[in-house]
Order: sequence, then structure tokens, then C-alpha cells
Amino acid sequence: MRHATRAATPQATKNLSAGNPGIPDGKVPDFRLEKQDEGGWQVRVVSTRGSYWLRANHLELCDQETLIDLSHANSFLREARKNGFKTEYIGPNGSAVI
Repeated sequence: MRHATRAATPQATKNLSAGNPGIPDGKVPDFRLEKQDEGGWQVRVVSTRGSYWLRANHLELCDQETLIDLSHANSFLREARKNGFKTEYIGPNGSAVI
């Protein structure tokens, strides 16, 4: 039986969000909710796990060009958090992982 050598062991990496390089490991979001200049909000998938959940629960948001209003954005955010997902909120005053 072959055993893995130390050379084959992957190096530890720091997971970072593409939108905010200051997000520490363990806080990488599943979704990114971003305020658009056109006045709506856009949901983008960041993780594979988030992609599966979005397709199963919010198929209408899978199109990257879809803009939603504030009420729908709040509803999405609440449901995602209730199901254990993290969302990077990018609003007019900066970003936060919630």
C-alpha cells in the first residue's frame, strides 16, 4: 500500500472572498448581495454549497443579471441565514459578512 508523503500534503491556504480580501478564514460567504447603481440588488453565488441551495430554493435568482428590490433582498438574506449560509453584504457604506 502506498502512503502519502509529506511532499504530497497540500499547503495550508487562507480562504479569501473575491470581493473583499480582508475577510478572514472561516468567514468566506456563500453569497454576495450587492447594491447596484440601477437601484436594485443583485445576488451572486460564491460557494458551491450556495449554488446548490440557490438552484433548489430560488431558481429565479440564478440569472446573474436579475435585480431584486430591497424587500426581496431582505427576505432572501433572512432565509439564507436561517439555513446556515453566510452572505457578504455590499452596500453604499462598505461590506460585511452576515
